[in-house]
Amino acid sequence: MFAIDAAGVPTTTYTQPTTAAWTAIDWPFAASWARAKYVALAGAVVVALAFRLSALSAYGLSEDEINKLHAVEQYRAGRFTANAEHPMLMKLAMWGSVTVSDAWNATVPAGLEIPLETALRAPNAVAGAATTAALFGVADLLFGGPVAIVAAAIWAFDVNAIAINRIGKEDTFLLLFFLLAIFCYERAKRAGADDLAAARRWYTVSGASFGLMLASKYMPHYLGIYAIFNLITDPEPGANRPSALGHYGAMAFAFVLANPAILSLATWRYASHYVGGDLLAHHGYLYAGALYVTNVPVSPLGVPPTYYLRLLGTRVPLVVLAAVVPGAIEMIRRRAERGFVLLRTLAIFLLVPYSLMAAKFLRYALPMIATLDLIAAVGLVAGIGWLLRKGWLTIATRRTVAAAAIVVFAAGLASAPQAAAPFYSLFQNGVGARIDPRGSAFPEQTYDYGVREAAALIASAASPSAVVVTDAPAVASLYLQRDGRPDITVRGLSSHGVAGAVETWVLTQDEHVTFENDLLVERLRATRQPWTQIRMGDLVALQVFRIPEMKRCNASSS
Repeated sequence: MFAIDAAGVPTTTYTQPTTAAWTAIDWPFAASWARAKYVALAGAVVVALAFRLSALSAYGLSEDEINKLHAVEQYRAGRFTANAEHPMLMKLAMWGSVTVSDAWNATVPAGLEIPLETALRAPNAVAGAATTAALFGVADLLFGGPVAIVAAAIWAFDVNAIAINRIGKEDTFLLLFFLLAIFCYERAKRAGADDLAAARRWYTVSGASFGLMLASKYMPHYLGIYAIFNLITDPEPGANRPSALGHYGAMAFAFVLANPAILSLATWRYASHYVGGDLLAHHGYLYAGALYVTNVPVSPLGVPPTYYLRLLGTRVPLVVLAAVVPGAIEMIRRRAERGFVLLRTLAIFLLVPYSLMAAKFLRYALPMIATLDLIAAVGLVAGIGWLLRKGWLTIATRRTVAAAAIVVFAAGLASAPQAAAPFYSLFQNGVGARIDPRGSAFPEQTYDYGVREAAALIASAASPSAVVVTDAPAVASLYLQRDGRPDITVRGLSSHGVAGAVETWVLTQDEHVTFENDLLVERLRATRQPWTQIRMGDLVALQVFRIPEMKRCNASSS
């Protein structure tokens, strides 16, 4: 937040982040600062929602999303242990969204229906937009209004966050409730200085938010990360601490209420098989042109530890990375202050352990992205404050340079999602475009794009009782059924190889290259021309090979 010096120039201070404001600045509008910052927040939420909801059906469902759709169908039938490796909260939201969509589609004229893809993904898009407000709240408490507004704006336009918020995976809900829990806990800390009863109410809400976080994704170590932060900043809180019954009781109650399947023995049996790897049909993860082992026991010898550093360094807009530099300086300079301790704790305990784990995925970086956005927001505000304090410049020059810096930052921030839409996951900054011109280092970015389009083409050209072989079999089956071809059999590429005697269509995707199918895919590409290729922007997302008839082969015999 800013204070005003004797010369009328804003100066940066973080000593009283909950009270300081730009109230003394001569703004070009008459609204008070308190009202203005919430108007800015509302605008950021609207922008965030627009980016996340628009053209949600631009690409077909992924294999993971089909699993969620099957779980919704099971919920409708009263069976709540489907897809039991993940908790229920997001799937319950999807169930509600799909149900509302079905009711809408039954009453509107043709052409106004809500696509299934949109209905299934809408809860994540809304949760991603709501994260704008949660991030604003945390920043407002710890760093003040200006940082909160900048953080909300960065998140609203964050092209990487948009990409992850638009898929039906649990990470968006996890981050939303984690930030809400932090916000409520920090409110409790402040309220406890004067009113312990009010503080305990906030602690209870924080506990409930942590429970909803766990009901979104089984990631209990986030509780540990925040506990470490509190031990560092407040080792002896005295009476201003959550009660075990209120805080942890609310956590347990919210967790079970939003995830009742946890009470079923069938869920625990399924989860034990999942954790043991018994349900894996194939192994390996393709990154930067090489296959890596992803089994937890081999950590950190799996996907290279530089994965997330490369992701952030090549896919975050350069203006945001530039703002991170002064933000990192502030993290060191103000290292004893609570907000900066939180930033360092999150940066270390999110980046380092995740980088050392064998398995790595784009969506796992979402909390890291939110942390980076906060650091960049601090950096931009601190940098502008530093510019405005330089006495060797005239006031007019300082304001001109500061305004120019803000314009450049805003233009760079807003241009990224505009340039990438609707395939936000393909975005690369200038560094990424230089070192990876094809943008193929992270094949997972395609999220099974092209299977829907390939199914439509095959449905119109395949002979009766043809076979489709793919490692996205659930996606292919859904769209072939929808396109009126239930006669076409779908098989897994890694598990079944390619069988002849009937017309066979093979779908190859870099994101589904595994140790089981690698040799077969390589041989197909070396010996045959694809029947067609599906592009996601400039990237080949999927190839279709048509094999009229051939003898059985598999990866080992190839």
